[in-house]
Amino acid sequence: MHTPIPDPISVLAVSRDYAISEVQAEVALTWAAVAMTCEWEGFAHEAGLDPADGEAMSRWNQQFPHVRTTCLDGAVAQVAAAPAPVIDPVDRLLRDVLTAPVRHRRPASPLRTNRTRVHIR
Repeated sequence: MHTPIPDPISVLAVSRDYAISEVQAEVALTWAAVAMTCEWEGFAHEAGLDPADGEAMSRWNQQFPHVRTTCLDGAVAQVAAAPAPVIDPVDRLLRDVLTAPVRHRRPASPLRTNRTRVHIR
């Protein structure tokens, strides 16, 4: 799992909107991204969809826009409630997520195109 890098503008917006520090906002955005991914995978498995299907995830996100705000609100609440000397809660969160039971995932398939190969010498 790769740690997503939050957009700096989004970090500033979350920091302003929730009255938290920029570091807390960055951690909250990362936390929300992980939570939203877990929500999508759970929904996809229950609905019989492929969790790797980006179009289905986009439609799900448009159909249930409250999931994004719920994940962000929950992440901000967790980060804001953390003790003051929070050094790096993202590592702790990701460690917890990585040690959680892994759902069955389809292995990534290589990108295939119909383009002819051009050899440059």
